[in-house]
Amino acid sequence: MNNPSHQLFPSFSCRIILIYLVLTGGLTGCRKSEKSERHVQLKVWIDSLDRHSREMGIPRAIARLDSFMAVQDEKNVHDSILYYKFMKVLSHRDSTLEHNALMYTDSLLGLFEPAHVRLENPIDYSKALLLKGDDLLKQKEYYLAYRNYYKGKSFLTSIGEICECARYSSRIATISFKEENYYQAIEYWKQELKELAECRDPENFQLEFIEKQGSFRNIGIAYLHLNEPEKALDYFNQASRFIRQNALRFPREQNFIRFARIVILRNQAEAYALKGDNLTAEKLIKKCLEHDPNIDWSVDVERESRQILTQIYIDTHRYDQAQAELDTLRRLPGTANTAAAKYNSFQRMQASILYGQGKYQEAGKLLLAELETERMAKLQRNIATNSNVGRLLQQVQREHEIELAAGKDAQQDLILRFSILISLAMVVIVYLIWRNARKKALNLRAVTKLNGEITQRNIALQDTVNALEQSEIEKEKMLRIVAHDLRNPIAAMISGSDVLFWDQPPSEEQAMIIEAIQQSGQLAFGLIGQILQSDTDRKKISKNEEDLAEIVQSCIDMLSYKGKEKRQTIYYDYEKAMVAVDREKIWRVFCNLLSNAVKFSPQESAINVNLKKRSNQTLLSVQDHGIGIPEDLKGQIFHPTNDARRTGTAGEQSYGIGLSICKQIVEAHGGKIWFESASGAGTTFFVELPD
Repeated sequence: MNNPSHQLFPSFSCRIILIYLVLTGGLTGCRKSEKSERHVQLKVWIDSLDRHSREMGIPRAIARLDSFMAVQDEKNVHDSILYYKFMKVLSHRDSTLEHNALMYTDSLLGLFEPAHVRLENPIDYSKALLLKGDDLLKQKEYYLAYRNYYKGKSFLTSIGEICECARYSSRIATISFKEENYYQAIEYWKQELKELAECRDPENFQLEFIEKQGSFRNIGIAYLHLNEPEKALDYFNQASRFIRQNALRFPREQNFIRFARIVILRNQAEAYALKGDNLTAEKLIKKCLEHDPNIDWSVDVERESRQILTQIYIDTHRYDQAQAELDTLRRLPGTANTAAAKYNSFQRMQASILYGQGKYQEAGKLLLAELETERMAKLQRNIATNSNVGRLLQQVQREHEIELAAGKDAQQDLILRFSILISLAMVVIVYLIWRNARKKALNLRAVTKLNGEITQRNIALQDTVNALEQSEIEKEKMLRIVAHDLRNPIAAMISGSDVLFWDQPPSEEQAMIIEAIQQSGQLAFGLIGQILQSDTDRKKISKNEEDLAEIVQSCIDMLSYKGKEKRQTIYYDYEKAMVAVDREKIWRVFCNLLSNAVKFSPQESAINVNLKKRSNQTLLSVQDHGIGIPEDLKGQIFHPTNDARRTGTAGEQSYGIGLSICKQIVEAHGGKIWFESASGAGTTFFVELPD
């Protein structure tokens, strides 16, 4: 029956909340100021200076900007943001001004110390944090860099600016790539593409063009490092199509767009070379090396292109052309300061050329020296760059949550200083939240208790089913033993009837009796055969395409309450896996393994469940940190006996037959089940199922 007072009160509270939102929105709106026309003109002037900065030189561009700002009166915060951001960009373009670039970042961040400035300029604030993170990363202050990245992304997420989050995903992807964690880098670049899809500023060349085509290209490069040229080509082709389809949208950026096409050509050539299609690769790389007078040529791109062409000549045994190309490569500007990795690559190509020319001794010396240099460089690189992205990001996230919890009291104190109307509204809201939370807590406790009882009954029912199946197996085994033992006397009976009248023919009546004996014996043989083959019926399964991740989750949901009684935590990491299985039987396997993990794990321990896709298989692992399996029981775990049964850590009863049934079900699916364990150190069970 509906209570009218219950209907009226939520309506009243909704009105109070609406009044609160309107008032707070009005107060915030009052603080915001529109950008002046002069600020817009300043932005246009800086954009023009940016396009011509390389022509006039960086020091001159900086001097012009400083002069322009010096004559401006009443500079506001928006003007200062533009100034520091562009000075940061100009300083980065001149390696001698690197220290100045760091100072400009700190000055830019200082502008956002007042909270209202951050709220009025959220995008600029997030970019400032991004720049600071980049500076810290160059200084190898990995923890502080990730902290700035996380802080910036959390701020953007809190205000719904998903588009700008793409810059942070790109940074983390780049770091993962440098650490040679290519699959993780690919996932972050794909996440960047999803976030870029949320962008709604068609005039933003950086986000709408540079970042998107760059993400496609970077994913392709990662696949090249994973030796998967087909996937790499797919993403390079997507990047090429994207450039072609969007080039006309940005007529003022044609210089960069033409250069982007050349870079994609080089990447495609590298992918074709990795596939072994040297003819196509050579055509593309020569097209890439055709200097376009309409763009600023990059020596780095030419160096990398000629390096690919040199390797193509080596692979096609054109050693004289390879030597000439390598000599040209070494004469390029800046080659003397080439990084160790590229220098080693030059040495390796020189060794290959000498070997192809029959100069084996010289080639061997070069190759040995290059291998030793590469080994030492790799050791140094691992020491310098191994920052463990995942662990540091988790640490930053935990500390951020602690900061949020610590700042909650300060935020409440600030709210108390609002007007009387807002204070009253907050009291009503807090009361409603408290009342609803209290009701939810009571309901949750009741549901938890009920689920716990259901779980206990399900576990008991599962053990009962296992016991019944074991009883059936033992009964069937006894029946088969008896049937097997009957074969010999029946065979003797049939054979004996054949020799009864060996010396003289039987009478008609005797022949009928012998025939009856033999027919009865053959019938008995058929019956015995059916008994001996009855085990296959139990192994018959009915397969359908099922989501294994969902089946495992249902087992975890059922058993999580049992784990909570022992204050255990179940961690579940999975990938979507659609596999043809008998759902009911495979569910029993997963539940049995998880139930054992809970049963044989101590209080307050962790259980890790992982479901991963492989090439043609799916692997489930259930890892506990419990009592383990002693050496003398390992050989009996999967036997259909109860010799291996043991009591759980909380005195739970075990029949010792569940794993035997699991093995029969898994093998009936064409899969494998095994375990790794040490007494007192925990156990991990593995189930491998074919697709």
